[in-house]
This record gives sequence, structure tokens and C-alpha cells, in this order.
Amino acid sequence: MSKPQLLLHACCGPCAAGVYEELEKEGWEVTFLFYNPNIHPYDEYCRREENFYRYIETTGQRGITPFPYQPMDYFQSISSEINRCNGCYRLRLKKVAEWGKKNSFQYFSTTLTISPYQNQKNIFLVGEQIANNVDMIFLKKNFQPLYRNSRDRSIELNLYRQKYCGCLFSLWEGDKKRIWKFLFGQKPS
Repeated sequence: MSKPQLLLHACCGPCAAGVYEELEKEGWEVTFLFYNPNIHPYDEYCRREENFYRYIETTGQRGITPFPYQPMDYFQSISSEINRCNGCYRLRLKKVAEWGKKNSFQYFSTTLTISPYQNQKNIFLVGEQIANNVDMIFLKKNFQPLYRNSRDRSIELNLYRQKYCGCLFSLWEGDKKRIWKFLFGQKPS
């Protein structure tokens, strides 16, 4: 009997490394798909993609990047959203699900839920909406308990670990907090 096929959106190598063993134990055959037009600037995108492939090559996993880097897709996706993160989730998960449907996958999910900084509830909601629209199954998986494993595996594999989610806005917000803390010894209110 063959394992069920899961197309798993990967935001980076460390997050992919953090969740793979758990999914394998559960009986999934995982194919990672790297699609992240939200990442800014371009050299950051390149570092994350390179480290994604370093993880794939080092461990022998299956991983693909079927779409070119087009940050304007990201900016267009958030322009009509009240919550920019939801627009970003929607863009990435929709693209992954559509690609998965065309390539005979029944299940899709994302590594985004490993991060304690992402809104898991909104990711699940967006994922289920997309699943209904493309006639697939969104695997609602809380990967947050594997966050430490992600850190440990990325250190073990010498993978680059980023300090922000990837978008221009989170880069700016992180810089603002670091500068404020440097100047005033505390985070801005």
C-alpha cells in the first residue's frame, strides 16, 4: 500500500527540516514546494531558497520551486486585504494547491504553522477555504511543538536561520524594535 502524498509548502529550509520526521512517522510521503514571493529583499530570497535546497540535497527529500520569484504578486495580494498576512497566506497556499491539483496531489499543507509568530488560526481558515475551492484536502497541522526541533536541525545541518518572516513589513518592524531597544533599552509600545 502506498503512502498518501502530501504537497507541503515550505517557507524555508529550517522549517522543512523541523517537520519532515514527524510527517514521515505519520505515514506521509512529502514533497516540499518552495514558493515565497513575499520575501524581501531579493538577496534574502536567494539565501532562503539556497538553504531550502541545501536541506533537500543533504537529506535526500523531494523539493521543488516551480514558480519564479515575483514580488509584485505578493504586493498585489495584500493590497486588497485588511490583514496583509492573510493576503500572503492566501497567495502562497492558493498557488501551492493549484499546482498540487494539476499534479495529482490530494493533500496540501504548509510549514508556516511551525512559527510562534504566525497566526495559525488564520492559516487554517485560509487553507480550508482554498481546499474547498480547488477540491483538495488541507491538512490542518499544528507544527509549533516542533519549533525547537526546527532550530536544532537547522544548526545541525548548518542552515541559514532568518530573523523575520520575510516580507518588507516584518523586516521594517523587526529593525524598528531592535533600534528602539538599542536606543531606549526596551521595545516600543
